[in-house]
Amino acid sequence: MRVAIVGYGGAGRQHEEAIRQVAQVSLAGILDTDHEILLPEELRLPSWDAVLSDSTIDTVALCLPPGGRADRVVEALRANKKVLVEKPPAMSVAEFDRIVAEPGTVAVMLQHRFRLPREALLDWPGGATGVLLVSRPRDAVRHYRGWRGDSSSALGGIMAHLGVHYLDLACQVLGEVERVEIADYHECAPGIDLRSSGLIRFASGATLNFTVTADVSTRAERLILLADDRRLEIRDGAVEFQRGDETVGARELTTSQARARVYGELSVGPDRSALHRTRPAMVVLDALREMGAR
Repeated sequence: MRVAIVGYGGAGRQHEEAIRQVAQVSLAGILDTDHEILLPEELRLPSWDAVLSDSTIDTVALCLPPGGRADRVVEALRANKKVLVEKPPAMSVAEFDRIVAEPGTVAVMLQHRFRLPREALLDWPGGATGVLLVSRPRDAVRHYRGWRGDSSSALGGIMAHLGVHYLDLACQVLGEVERVEIADYHECAPGIDLRSSGLIRFASGATLNFTVTADVSTRAERLILLADDRRLEIRDGAVEFQRGDETVGARELTTSQARARVYGELSVGPDRSALHRTRPAMVVLDALREMGAR
């Protein structure tokens, strides 16, 4: 599988590192409209149209800001490319559904899904409950500038770009979201959240209390899900799943190795990384987007 990376900021560089770890995947080139970014000339791709028309490119990795990304996904699919899209994959649920409705193969770079033991993904009882706490300190003045501080490009702030990983893991287990009740919301720019708290109600009857913040100096990432016969705990990347008397540890992966797993799976057809599995998390992001638009 030959991949063209579109966008060579921090995410694009992470994709390049992941590609180089997977034997069956190779880098076809990199497209970035900022010509001040230094690239080996043999890797610089001339234009988006050139990427779409190149029959030797199988897959496009879209590492662009979310605003306008959906149109690129659709264009790539219609050019018979596989697409790997960075998170968050769309600006709204409506935009997300438009992408999913297109024929073709789309995966999403929510690599922490590969940390979950398969046993943890089996059907959970409807009365499951849990707590999500993510604190990822960010200087609002320095970090949320440029496209990150513009809700028309970024979709949101701390939840959309950092809290979304653990939110997505909870949704992989608990399923479709029925309602989001937001109790606390702070922003550093219109639509760019620094802190949000609330309750997510799932169609199964499960509930998840959440707080995601960028304005506390201590970093922490915790997800605890509980049901009558099982417990899933993720603490700063370490995963433990207990069912009855049996405890299952997850294979330890670095973040780079987990990204490589996404590429390896996409080369044969996405399962865990399939885009459609991201819809429950998008429902939560949509609720926060609507809160920021008020």
